[in-house]
Amino acid sequence: MGGALLPRHLFLILLLAFSLTGLAYPASGSWFDPTLYAWIGLAVIMAGSFLALAYMAAKAFEIQVLEAWVRVELGELMKSIVIAVFCIGLIASVNVASQFLAGEGGATNVIDNAKDSMHMLYNDSHDLYMKLALVYFNVAKITGYSYTAGTSSLVFFTISYSASPGAGLSPLLAEVGQALDAVASYMMLASAQAAFLQFFATASLIMFPVGIFLRSFSFTRRLGATLLAATIAASVVYPSSVQLSNEVYKTFRGDLQASTANVEVPDAGNPPMTSVVCSEVMKYFVQSPIPLIGGENGWHIVVCLPVCAALSIIPGFDFATCYQFTCKWIIKIIFAIVKAVFPIILYASVFITMDQGTQPGVLISKYYTPLADYGLPAVAKFTVISLFTFLIPIIITLSLLRALAASFGGEAQLYGLSKLV
Repeated sequence: MGGALLPRHLFLILLLAFSLTGLAYPASGSWFDPTLYAWIGLAVIMAGSFLALAYMAAKAFEIQVLEAWVRVELGELMKSIVIAVFCIGLIASVNVASQFLAGEGGATNVIDNAKDSMHMLYNDSHDLYMKLALVYFNVAKITGYSYTAGTSSLVFFTISYSASPGAGLSPLLAEVGQALDAVASYMMLASAQAAFLQFFATASLIMFPVGIFLRSFSFTRRLGATLLAATIAASVVYPSSVQLSNEVYKTFRGDLQASTANVEVPDAGNPPMTSVVCSEVMKYFVQSPIPLIGGENGWHIVVCLPVCAALSIIPGFDFATCYQFTCKWIIKIIFAIVKAVFPIILYASVFITMDQGTQPGVLISKYYTPLADYGLPAVAKFTVISLFTFLIPIIITLSLLRALAASFGGEAQLYGLSKLV
């Protein structure tokens, strides 16, 4: 009786295999490539053909042990087909649930919806990163402001005043720098997980049929079953967990976006002296019309030479005395007056206003408070929610991987490849 049933079993296997290949163009909603079903059917056909050849060899040479082995493996092949049908049904149901969670604007499969979740987290992290980068730039500018205003008499004394009004904000640079590194790590993790999701979906086209084929034989059964469990865990369970964790993230997303929108500090602009020191008039005065000589000596040649030469027509006028002493001292006095008075005018017109705009209270309200109330708390919130978003899917996937491996007849402990064979 048992021997008469074997050809029927083989015929049933081949029929199921061709049925699977008929699903090569499934309804929309499956995230698998349509050719996956053809590969699954081909894997079953290959396993069934191998068993059929082994059965014919057992009958031809009357090897009862081989015939018994074929009967056992035939039952395992039937189990593999049942597992394949179960996995396909699981994929379909997960896609439907994923589409329901994603809503009208979502994709029709769980992989794309999971990648959209990672893209959402990446975009939110990127917005916060760009805000913090601008904050870092503006704080660096205000902390780098320093100036020296001085005046002097011709010989007797020199008075100068130096200040760095925003230097007290320099500790904020370290904090904002660490916040930038943290947010950048979230962006990297989101990009990496989106890439892993795509990799898992692509790898499933190969791993799923290979797992079914390997599970059909005793010497590779554990490896095939574990490979099937790993494929389902990585390509179905993991993206489903990502999408579920994203639903938790959406609960806090509005608060995170509001905190990100408030991460802003004013732009201090260029240093106040830039327009004065870099002006063409001041540069011309300092360099004089003779750039290679410049300064007092240049003006001495340009002014004193023609003036003293013109006055030398007066009887008794000494050109050398005019050029070397009288006119030269006049030029020196003019330069001394400008150098003494100009810093005082600059301090009165520019630096006093700058001091008023960089008082400790102003700096705290414009730079420290926005970061303390919004910027750094936003990074802390992103840290907590990102740890949940990134770790929970991994924990769920590893837990279900062991359960699926044991259910499919594989190795649940996952010690290594040598343990699977």
